[in-house]
Amino acid sequence: MEAITIGKHCVVQLLEDVPCIMIRWNGLPPSDEFRQGCNTVLELMETHKVFKVLTDNSQATVFSVEDQRWFNEEWLPKAQKLGYRYSAVLVSKDDPFVSFAVKNIMSKRDPAKFQAQFFYNFNEALGWLIGV
Repeated sequence: MEAITIGKHCVVQLLEDVPCIMIRWNGLPPSDEFRQGCNTVLELMETHKVFKVLTDNSQATVFSVEDQRWFNEEWLPKAQKLGYRYSAVLVSKDDPFVSFAVKNIMSKRDPAKFQAQFFYNFNEALGWLIGV
């Protein structure tokens, strides 16, 4: 599937061979772009019945507190209703703040219903998603 580019900071793509939805962040998106990117993932989940996500935050900066709250309180419940269960998250070794923020977001999830792993390597992240 062709990649969907959302503004300057987000690309979303269905990786059919895994299968998973990949969302790649670059820099700090404005709130509307962040939410549009996340909602595009929801649309792909619903359309393609794919419930694994590879989030590439290796080039991202910390998302705003408001966007993190929206993600946890509004987006996540919708995704979980659709069947979202697995997330591989790529983070940079060079930016501990992004890693901390992402881990903070993930800590709000029920481990009995959701599994997430953090990776520094793209191929390792894909391999884990293929195996779950």
